[in-house]
Amino acid sequence: MSSVFHAKAREMQGQMTVGSLATAQAQAFADKPALLFPRRQLTYTFGELEHNAREVAAGLIALGVARGEHAALWAPNRPEYLSVVFGCAKAGVPLVLVNTNYQKFDLEQALRQSDVTTLFIADGAARPGEYLDIIREICPELAAGGLSGSAAARLPALRQIIFLGDERQPGMLAWPEFLTLAAETTQDAVDAREKTVGPADIFLIQHTSGTTGIPKGAMMTHASYVLNMCAVIECQDLTADDCICVPLPFFHIYGTIMVLAFLAAGAAVAPVERFQARAMLEAIESCRATQVCGTPTMYVAALKELETRQFDLSSLQGGTISGAYCSPELVKAVVEKMGAHSFGVIYGMTEALCTMSWPTDPLHRRSGTVGRIMPDRELKIVDPKTGETAPTDEVGELCVRGTPVIGGYYRMPEATAQVIDQEGWLHSGDLFRVDAEGYYSIVGRLKDLIIRGGENIYPTEIEGFLQTHPKVADAQVVGIPCDYFGEEVVAFVRLKSGCAATSLELKRHCRQQIALDKVPAKVFFVEQYPLTASGKVQKFKLREMAVRLMADAE
Repeated sequence: MSSVFHAKAREMQGQMTVGSLATAQAQAFADKPALLFPRRQLTYTFGELEHNAREVAAGLIALGVARGEHAALWAPNRPEYLSVVFGCAKAGVPLVLVNTNYQKFDLEQALRQSDVTTLFIADGAARPGEYLDIIREICPELAAGGLSGSAAARLPALRQIIFLGDERQPGMLAWPEFLTLAAETTQDAVDAREKTVGPADIFLIQHTSGTTGIPKGAMMTHASYVLNMCAVIECQDLTADDCICVPLPFFHIYGTIMVLAFLAAGAAVAPVERFQARAMLEAIESCRATQVCGTPTMYVAALKELETRQFDLSSLQGGTISGAYCSPELVKAVVEKMGAHSFGVIYGMTEALCTMSWPTDPLHRRSGTVGRIMPDRELKIVDPKTGETAPTDEVGELCVRGTPVIGGYYRMPEATAQVIDQEGWLHSGDLFRVDAEGYYSIVGRLKDLIIRGGENIYPTEIEGFLQTHPKVADAQVVGIPCDYFGEEVVAFVRLKSGCAATSLELKRHCRQQIALDKVPAKVFFVEQYPLTASGKVQKFKLREMAVRLMADAE
């Protein structure tokens, strides 16, 4: 079966919206499964997904949410999630996808900065009632039955909160109440509203992950998402016969784009509601998933789980890995031990997807690079000092331009100007090289670049070498201030289960094979790294930790 949406999107490039996805696929695959929740024994067809999305759009209209007003969604990967995403798309309501790890300060900042008028909220990702407790702390007046007082001062735009559950919560609309309200809006009214939504309108506001500091609200248009979906379909050669297991949080760009791309291909999606390696492998097994996506940390956990239990992964054909640096060894392990033979890498960021492996690429290209340029965008590598395009095989900063790239950060013009230049090039902050055949390789982050005694040192090179040690499961390298050299190299290492090692042992391993200026001054052993909700290592926190540990050791 082919992708109706994909064909239409290519035929009508620049004219479609994301809301069209649910409509086109409901017409083509009305009774075909779209969303599979095996632990809940729940399945949504494409027809049901369209119906649910129209209910959400009708409910927003009934509440008086105008086209262009902002809503927010704070929830794990639960069944209502995509109904809200598509419903807001149809209603012309830009949706802020809230990080599931946010606490009081983060949430308040995101809602205020994004001018959110309507909040969809679940009961929590880690524990029942978690999110409700936080929003009640921000808005204590909810206990009295409404939003006023402190909420009006701290969150002046917020007018209503919709709880994604059956139970009534003080000051909020329960989900059944919201759907009852939706019934008051005619389908003609929904159609009329959807017709006002255009490709250039904002579809989602997705906050950057916080790997380098304060998150920023990246504005993604309908057109950018449509082109990104088409690019993933083409690069992965997806069809309606596919099924993908998604252990990623839906709020993250990687999770969102993979879910929407597979639905756009007419394929099924099997979400993992909250990441656990066992839940991920069980979903692949029970749903007969042909594809899987995840971050390096997720795959490391899955491979470890496979050492203790057997799962039937015979349906798995391929998948993708993204979100952080991935060693060639990890890609090869996933291919060999999970049977994902067309497995490859995606490189991107919240602001833009850039490169991707093709299933037809040789394994050494899929494991040793991050693939080739994706359709519908331009890439260049520039010298960070001169701004001139770097020659083939030379290291420089990766820049990307095109419709699939964000238009900027919401209400943050200075931050936007720092990353998007006057010619429309978005500067990634990542160091790359590209070879003569057009394959791109990550060297490191520009901000992670360590300058020791005048020499440029790329952390990913040292990380990759440390991971060749038989006792090392993973390694992260950072630079910390040093009076003599300017910066010094420090490594954080996770050992394989049952292994023991010393800092001296790993330093000797390095001294035998890499330049002495790249040898870590100190190796610290950790059980886990500080991660974002999407599984990315927060290196700025590792740098802070290294400074403290080095000071304590003096």
